[in-house]
Order: sequence, then structure tokens, then C-alpha cells
Amino acid sequence: MLESDVVDAVSYFFNHGKFPKGGNSSFIALIPKLQDAKLVKDFRPISLIGSLYKIIAKVLSNRLVGVLGGLVNEVQSAFVSDRQILDGPFILNDLIHWCKSKKKQTLIFKVDFEKAFDSVRWDYLDDVLNLFGFGAKWRSWIQNCLHSSRGSVLVNGSPTSEFQFHKGLKQGDPLSPFLFILIMESLHLSFQRVVNDDLFKGVNIGSSLQLSHLFYADDVIFMGQRSETNIDIIVNALKCFHLASGLRMNLHKSKLMGIAIENDKIARAANKIGCLTLKSPFSYLGIKVGGLMSRVNSWDKVVDSLYARLSKWKMKTLSIGGRLTLLKSVLGSMPIYYMSLFKVPSQVLKKMEAIRSHFFNGAEAHENKMCWVKWNRVLASKEKGGLGVSSYFALNRALMIKWTWRFRNDGNSLWSKFIRAMYGSDGKLGKHVNRSHPSIWLDIVNEVHNLKNKNLDILSLIKKKIGNGSDTSFWEETWRGDHSFSTSFPRIFALEDDKSITVARKMAHDDLTFSLRRNPRDGAEAMQFSVLKAILDGLLLSSAKDRWSWSIDGSE
Repeated sequence: MLESDVVDAVSYFFNHGKFPKGGNSSFIALIPKLQDAKLVKDFRPISLIGSLYKIIAKVLSNRLVGVLGGLVNEVQSAFVSDRQILDGPFILNDLIHWCKSKKKQTLIFKVDFEKAFDSVRWDYLDDVLNLFGFGAKWRSWIQNCLHSSRGSVLVNGSPTSEFQFHKGLKQGDPLSPFLFILIMESLHLSFQRVVNDDLFKGVNIGSSLQLSHLFYADDVIFMGQRSETNIDIIVNALKCFHLASGLRMNLHKSKLMGIAIENDKIARAANKIGCLTLKSPFSYLGIKVGGLMSRVNSWDKVVDSLYARLSKWKMKTLSIGGRLTLLKSVLGSMPIYYMSLFKVPSQVLKKMEAIRSHFFNGAEAHENKMCWVKWNRVLASKEKGGLGVSSYFALNRALMIKWTWRFRNDGNSLWSKFIRAMYGSDGKLGKHVNRSHPSIWLDIVNEVHNLKNKNLDILSLIKKKIGNGSDTSFWEETWRGDHSFSTSFPRIFALEDDKSITVARKMAHDDLTFSLRRNPRDGAEAMQFSVLKAILDGLLLSSAKDRWSWSIDGSE
């Protein structure tokens, strides 16, 4: 039976560290990167991998992904759970605007590696795995996956003769992305040593954080103070990395940008490196950063891409039910990437809703046609007699509010540390902030405040679930009841010697007065203390970690 044959083949690999003959062969499809591609470098090779190898690679990658979070530093946000692709653009966008407002002379170097996956040296990868503590058996599995690989190129649908691979990671291999970020982690570690030795000056955010680089797979951004030394250090570090790993900087695509620096000085620095110059706004990970997204014309690309999907034949050939399905599945999801990061201007929202409305009613963008259903009814939920299409306004606000949940729930991420270093430990949540510079985060903060003025207090719906109490402030956080104890019992809080004491430490003593500078006296102090004791009476802490939770579900 096929099932037993597959199990035997997979077991043979893990027991003997070898593939059965022909088990690691693949076809290579050449995907053109640009129109009229003619040279080899104009194509992207994608490996069409056999089922046997894909099963084994998937087993290995599933094991590897479980330990990556502990190995890969927070500056890398690719292929690691709880890290998001938008973290990098979020940090970079707010950093650029902050540096501009402070007139802080800063260099931004956007590095592109030439055929990054295809250039990785296998001996270097083995050294990296060894230094990360991977055992001999694991490394032999990985090396056999690499050394036994053979391929043939599909030309007009027909394969060429098979040949042996000698370097590189196959694009299309489930294992390749995770191995590649370990290679990039070695670049982070070597560059971090340079930063720690004070040879490279990063950008200081307050007194708690210094940013020098951000990685997302092979998309690399370096940022630092303006100096000749900083530029030389980056170039020399990348040259050393090339000699060791095989990854070469592509000078034709790498770009240098300066903030609060004269253009001619940036041009001379770029000429010295041999790269191009970069101006804001620019695209990073598929999203525009450094621009003013509050301007209507900044959204032209998003609006045009939405309109481009509404070709005439779709409109004329689909029934109203078909157009509704397309509206929900395709047109609702297209702008989500941008809407997850930026607050969309009201004019842009109206324009995008008009495009969807015309499409639903089978009319051209500038055509006057009778509408059989009001658009507000289409946007209403099915429970209220509507068709359940999400409005772009509600979608944009919901995606923005998700960042407040991440801020509260994921305090150890680089993105969260950046917000705290920039705007304080509370991130200014719950306040209205007058912006001195464009900021994604301050847009979110102000939107949360605006919703509160409309009787929708988002922050009150995010509550702490107490476990062992070690990560929760006894006085400052709202963990029992609807208000923090510092607000509810100000007279007792004034007596507290350790204002930042945790719930775990406070509840470890039978007597709540142990950390007070004196015992509460008669009157207001005695009354507040008795109420506090009554609230805490019978409280038992568990061994689980403290966590945040929503006190509302999706149906409300």
C-alpha cells in the first residue's frame, strides 16, 4: 500500500539520515521578476518539490519552529510566532517622523541581498547550527537534505537533465525560511557586538532603547547616527558576512537615506558605498513608510488597486448574489494591509465605499443607476436585516484597536518596547494627545480616546486575569473590580512605601500593612483599609501566569 511505503521511506530517512534514491529531486520553475525578462538574474527560481521530501521537510520545520522564538532575536519579525510583518514598518514609520520632528540627523540604509536564498553556503549553515547548539544527528539530517538535492529546470514545460546543487536554499522548500533566518541571526549577533563595543552608533529612543537594525528575512534596514564611521562599519560588516555566508549586498537595489541631512552629503555617502539614494516615502515590506498617510492622495494606489479589480466583465456577467460574494471575499480584504497600520481619511473611506456600492449595484463608477438596496442596509449585520458586509470605517477602526490589545498583551516584543521608550510606560493610552509629528501610535491613542467619548471605553474591556500575580502591579493595574486600587483607595496608597509592589509580593503576607510606612488611622484611612481587606478576602493565587483578556465577545 502507498501509505506503508511512505511511512517506510520517511522512517528510513530519520533512522539512517539518508534519502531513498530520487527522493530529493525537484523541478525548478523560472518566474519572471519583470516584463521582458531575458537574463538569468531576471527570473526567480521556485522549486517544485516531491511529496516525500516535502513530508520530511515539514516534519523538520515543525520541530524547528518550536525553538526559533528562543533563538532568534526580537529584531527579526519573520517566521516566528507572535511576531508580525507590520511590526517593522510600524517602528520605522514612527522613527522617521520622530527623527524629522527632532531634527535628529539619522542614516537609514535599506539593504538588498543578491539572490539571498540561492547564495547561502552550506558549510556556514552547519557552523551556525552547531554554534546554536543543534546536535550532530539534527545537523546530519539538515546536511543530507541539502547535499542530496538534485534538480532540473522546466523550459517551456519540459525538464532539462538533472544536476546536483552545491549551495543555496530552495525557494518552495518548507524548511528554507527557518534555516535562512538562523543565517540572518548570525548577522544580527555579529552586528550587535559591533554596537555593544560602541563602534556603531544607533538611534537612541529615550534612555531605554537603541535601534540599529531591523530584519525581515532578507529585507534588512540599518539605522544610526550620521557619521562616516557608521557607514564604514555597515559596509565592512556586510563584506565580512558575505565572505562567511555567501550573501552579497546588491548595490543596484540597496539605498541610503538621510533624515535632517543635506541631500548632497547623502549623495556623496551613497557614491562612496556604490549604492543608490532613497527618499521618503518609500516602500518597506510592501507598505509605504515615512509619508503623510493623512493626505487623501497618499491612498491613490490603494484606491486604484481596488478599482482595477472591478473589470466590466465581472460586473455584467455576475448575478447580484455573485457580486455580493465577490464583495465580501475579495474587495473587503484588498485594502486590509494598509488599513491595519494607518488611519484612513474619511474622504478615502467614502471613495472606497462608493466603488463597492457601484459594483454591487452593477453600475460603472460614474454611472447613475437606480439602487435597489440602500448601501447602509448592505453594511448592516444580518441580525439587523442587512447583508453583513463589513464597512471600511468599522474595519479600519477594529484593526487599529487590535494594536492596543497587543500593547497590553505582548510587552516583551521590540514593537512594544519601542512604544514605551517613545511615549512612556503607559503608551499614553486613555489620553488625548496633541501630536508634534505624524505617528501611527498616536492616531491609535486618539482614536481610543474618541471612542471613549462616544461611550465605548475599549481599555475598560481589556482586563487582567490574575494567575500567580508576579506580573501585575497591586496598586496601579485594574485587576480586581473596575478601578485600580490606587484610584479607589488613595489614602492607603499614600501610605504605601513600595508603589510598584506586585500582587504576588503583597499577597504573600497575611498582613496587608507590612509594606505601609505606618498603620492606617481612624476615619477615611480605616474605612478604606477595611473595604480593601473585604475585597481581597478569600483571594487565592494560582501557579499560572498573569494574562490579559477581553471582557466582551464578538456577538455583543
